[in-house]
Amino acid sequence: MADPRPKLRARLARAGRVTSDICHVGLSVSLWLSGTLLAALGMVLAFLFVAADGRPLRFFAHLQNLSTHYLFADPLARAHFDRQVLALLLGLVGLLAIARLPSFVGKLRRDLARGGRND
Repeated sequence: MADPRPKLRARLARAGRVTSDICHVGLSVSLWLSGTLLAALGMVLAFLFVAADGRPLRFFAHLQNLSTHYLFADPLARAHFDRQVLALLLGLVGLLAIARLPSFVGKLRRDLARGGRND
């Protein structure tokens, strides 16, 4: 009668590789998405800084003006502004994701093909 242990060890090793690949993909995707979101937020901040002619005092004056108008606006106007900001942010994140996706997929394929080896 054949010993079932080698089959069991092979199955456990394969399950371990699959699990580690799933974890690697999950972590890579979450880090890539958070980097893309941070880049979009940085673009909005850079736009506001350019709109202030690169002067910190003018930049903070614009932010104070925007926050004052936001706080004293009626709820419908606030909701409309919130939707506009959300649409802008989603659009920027979408454009950045489309631009960055091919390099991310290529890197992920190389990492998975390497199989955890640090060559």
